[in-house]
Amino acid sequence: MHTADGPLFTDGAADNGDGLEGLAEDGDPSSLDAALSDQSGVAGNGVFNTPVGTDGPGPAGPGATYEFSISARPGDWLSFATMFVQSNDLFYAPDETGIALWDNNGDVIDGDITDLILLWDAGTEVNQAPGIGPDQAPRQAGANTGADEAGVVQMVNDDFDYPATNSVIRVTITAPI
Repeated sequence: MHTADGPLFTDGAADNGDGLEGLAEDGDPSSLDAALSDQSGVAGNGVFNTPVGTDGPGPAGPGATYEFSISARPGDWLSFATMFVQSNDLFYAPDETGIALWDNNGDVIDGDITDLILLWDAGTEVNQAPGIGPDQAPRQAGANTGADEAGVVQMVNDDFDYPATNSVIRVTITAPI
């Protein structure tokens, strides 16, 4: 939850070194969570890493879900990022400003907001074909082992084919009753 723009990244700028790289490359949210705890304009943060119905952290496979609750006030925005596992440094997130939780009429948003989620490239490792690259988390020898890209955070823009966002992730907000 935040009131300031860009708590996770700035579109077109290099990764700010607050942990997005670890999340996008290796699925490790711990550094990003710690950095957000100290960031001005962040009203609350946390990690979602335990699929519903499981006993501990892990990936959410097909049909599995993560669920978390938030407390927000008018003027708060929601941002999050989650790794696209079959990549070197891609992640799903809303745009850099986040998701407004109240509409222009002052009503809390409710329902499927997947159309607000985009596939981003952290610009930290050279992209490889999704699902087969040797430096992608499921196949790499160790964390942070791909070739350095020295790029910028931007919507993914390369010659590889990626699944439609709504076939990989679905994001729903359920407003309180």
